[in-house]
Amino acid sequence: MESGFKSFAEVIEFALEREEEACEFYDGLAEKTEDPLMRMIFRDFVGEEKRHKHRLENIGGETGVMRLIKGVADPVRNLQIAETLEDVKVSPGMSFRDALVVAMKREEKSYRLYSLLAELSDDDHLSLLFAGLAREELGHKLRIEEVYQDLYGKREAGSPSL
Repeated sequence: MESGFKSFAEVIEFALEREEEACEFYDGLAEKTEDPLMRMIFRDFVGEEKRHKHRLENIGGETGVMRLIKGVADPVRNLQIAETLEDVKVSPGMSFRDALVVAMKREEKSYRLYSLLAELSDDDHLSLLFAGLAREELGHKLRIEEVYQDLYGKREAGSPSL
C-alpha cells in the first residue's frame, strides 16, 4: 500500500507543516494559561518543536537525512502514560495536569501517524525517513511523560499498571 508521498521533499514539507502546527498548539496553550510555570513549560515545548522544524528545514542531502534516521532502530523509552489516560479537551482554565495530558496525547498521535506512514510506504527510503520522524515524536512524548511522572506519579488511581 502506498502512503501517497512520492519524494523526500513531500515528506519533509508534510513534517514541517506538522511541526508548525505543534508550535502554534503549544504557543496557544502558553497564551491561555495564567500559571507562569505552565507558560514556561509550554514555551519550552514550542522551542523544542522549533528546533525540530529547523533540523527538517536544514536536512539538506544525505548527511542531514542520516542525522534524522540515526539510531532509528534503537529503542526509545516509552513510559506509556499517555496510553493509559483519557483524552482531555483543551480549555482556558485547564489544570497543568490536563495540559500535560493533551500534550502527551498530541505527541502520541504524531508518533502513531509517522509509524503508520513508515509501514505503508512502498519506498524503503521514505519508510526509513518516516521511522526517523516517528522516533523524534516518541522522544517528545517521553519528555512530556517524564514531567507528568515527576509531578503526578506513573498512573492515575484505577488505571492499569505500566
